[in-house]
Amino acid sequence: MNFIQFITTRRFLKHLALSILLFIAIVWVVLLTLKFYTRHSDIAVTPNYIGMTMTQVGGLESSRDFKLLVVDSIYDYTRKPGTIVSQDPLPNTKVKPGRTVYLSLISFRPEQISMPELIDLSLRQGKALLQTYGLKLGNVRVVPDLAENAILKATINGHVVKPGTLIPKGSLVDLMIGSGSGAGQPAIPFLIGKTRDVAVIELKRAGFKIGNESYSGDSDSTNARVYEQEPKYVYGKRIDAGTSFTLTYKASTDLDFDEYIRSMVIDTIAEDKPLP
Repeated sequence: MNFIQFITTRRFLKHLALSILLFIAIVWVVLLTLKFYTRHSDIAVTPNYIGMTMTQVGGLESSRDFKLLVVDSIYDYTRKPGTIVSQDPLPNTKVKPGRTVYLSLISFRPEQISMPELIDLSLRQGKALLQTYGLKLGNVRVVPDLAENAILKATINGHVVKPGTLIPKGSLVDLMIGSGSGAGQPAIPFLIGKTRDVAVIELKRAGFKIGNESYSGDSDSTNARVYEQEPKYVYGKRIDAGTSFTLTYKASTDLDFDEYIRSMVIDTIAEDKPLP
């Protein structure tokens, strides 16, 4: 019997029909099982949780069809703390029962951030930095100071806050800036032994200007310390704001500044005269 004759026999056709029926039965059982397992015909519609609190959401009968998970919180003083501001899936979305609904709430407390360093920045730079940190510019007060348009003080609710201190995001920061004009007669600062950067800051804050600068020995802008200043330091002596200072620098490797300062202070105090 050849192959053609074999596949046309009644016995072969009977087994072929049984195989096809068995295959159809298996596919039907699998599809029925998957339909039951995946609950294909079960549909739930997500409620609108936006504007509600978690207590209110928990009291809804429809919430029993879903798993609720808070994944984020934001601070907004214009909205009631603890209320839901967004959800995923969105309201009125058809999903499977038991689906997780992700919620975002309004925080009860604002986010805490570090206070930035604002001193000696211009008002424009200060505004930009406050915005970057999520802070708001409050009152700006101009006071007599030669550091024109430079920030002299930053306060929150009347209190000076040190850079790095944790403060609520969105806080109002009040600034005090210099007017560019001197105020009276500041005392001469003692600059000997101080680095150039420190000396420049002290002069500007006191209302003085930087005049001629010179470097001696191996000193440069990176290792320079003040060796001489003009006007010279006299304890308690005051001079007009806006006076220019001439500074001479030496490197700390060229001079023992501690010993030099001790000898200079003795001479300075001895030459001190009573103020008129």
